Amino acid sequence: MAEVHPDTQGEEHRFFERMSRERFDALVLWGMPQQMRDDTLSASHWSADDERVIAGVFHVIATKEFMCIAFARDTDGRYRPFQRSHFLPSARAGELAIRRDFGRDLLTAQPDYPADTARPKGINLFETLGNIGRHHDAYVMLRDGFNQGAARALLEEVSRWVPDLDGNLVRDFQTSGYSARIWELYLWATLRALNFDMDYAHAAPDFCIRKGGKTVFIEATTVNAEDTFSSAIGAGPPDAPEQLWAFLENQMPQKFGSPLFSKMQKRYWDKPHVVGHPFLLAIADFHAPASMRWSHAALPFYLYGLRLVTTVDAENQLVDLFVPGSDHVVGGKVVPTNFFAQPQAENISGVLFSNAGTIVKFSRMGTRAGFGDPWVSLVRKGVLIDPAIGMNSAVEFNIDVESPDYSEGWADEIILFHNPRAHHPVDEALFPGITHVHLHDGEYVVRGPSI
Repeated sequence: MAEVHPDTQGEEHRFFERMSRERFDALVLWGMPQQMRDDTLSASHWSADDERVIAGVFHVIATKEFMCIAFARDTDGRYRPFQRSHFLPSARAGELAIRRDFGRDLLTAQPDYPADTARPKGINLFETLGNIGRHHDAYVMLRDGFNQGAARALLEEVSRWVPDLDGNLVRDFQTSGYSARIWELYLWATLRALNFDMDYAHAAPDFCIRKGGKTVFIEATTVNAEDTFSSAIGAGPPDAPEQLWAFLENQMPQKFGSPLFSKMQKRYWDKPHVVGHPFLLAIADFHAPASMRWSHAALPFYLYGLRLVTTVDAENQLVDLFVPGSDHVVGGKVVPTNFFAQPQAENISGVLFSNAGTIVKFSRMGTRAGFGDPWVSLVRKGVLIDPAIGMNSAVEFNIDVESPDYSEGWADEIILFHNPRAHHPVDEALFPGITHVHLHDGEYVVRGPSI
């Protein structure tokens, strides 16, 4: 219910009501200036007039003061800041300002935004396009079904900020490139959540991101099925552990290797705007339905050429050893292991990976933000692993996504595999809260958030 506040004449007015941090971010995060996010902490969140106006109380870190900032949609439907209060001594004073004079003024304000020349127009992912012979089944399910309403609504918000630099994003999303474009949209949202500024001056590589005076370029790619129309729906092999490990040691590295090697041949690092900056490849696996749930274990095998072997020491304790792996053989095809040691790979600073860059991520984040049909509930189950400890830390979980005990961030599942031979290494501090993997003295060194 909206909060009710009496004025001095004793009349009652519907005014601002609290909103969740998750919903506030889902609407406002994409357009918040980088400096604002660096300098402030969000304290409370409010909306009025069916979210025509959104306001937040922010703590100013440097001065230890508070202020209120209001947001509304511009002509492109994107929430942008348009008014701020004077400095206030406490968060409580900020909330009072929103409930009273500052908030009352916002209800009558008609924001007039100047043209946003710094950002190109976004896209409409669900635009009706001509000359499409076959829509992707997963796209049709997303567009028309009620189960994925939360994902659809969140994608509509995000895509208002995402330009179509190559001219094919929407068409690909609706047809054979559905999974690959979901991966790119996930990366965009995650990079913005990590507070990178996006530079759209060049169409390639896919992302030019900036933070703290540093620039990083990222090119996205995917492991695809032969039939990309069917790979997002249905059951996928293999499911037997004996088959799985053989698959992970040989077939899966070949599947990862093909798109990574192909992207390396494009030599993005030679482009004038990329020269001298870190360059990353970002890969996700869509070769079979739900394959990303188990295929990620093969990626470090291929990137570093090391296998993790568990054995028993002299005291009969289990220990992990890293041993050089052999090349990856499937039939008559042999793919050399240790991608980072291949010629020209020193120009690649690292490989970003996530097994969560799918429509399900948007469903969970959208549901947490209050989007979608309220009669649809989501349960997430799996295994949590502390990256610093490994599989010995595995803890099973099964939790309602809307439980007060549940939390999730865009970058939670991201792993950055750093290239030990990189000409331009990536500063870990640019990617806080993700898992970082390095190679040191012939062993993996893993740093990341503990569970």
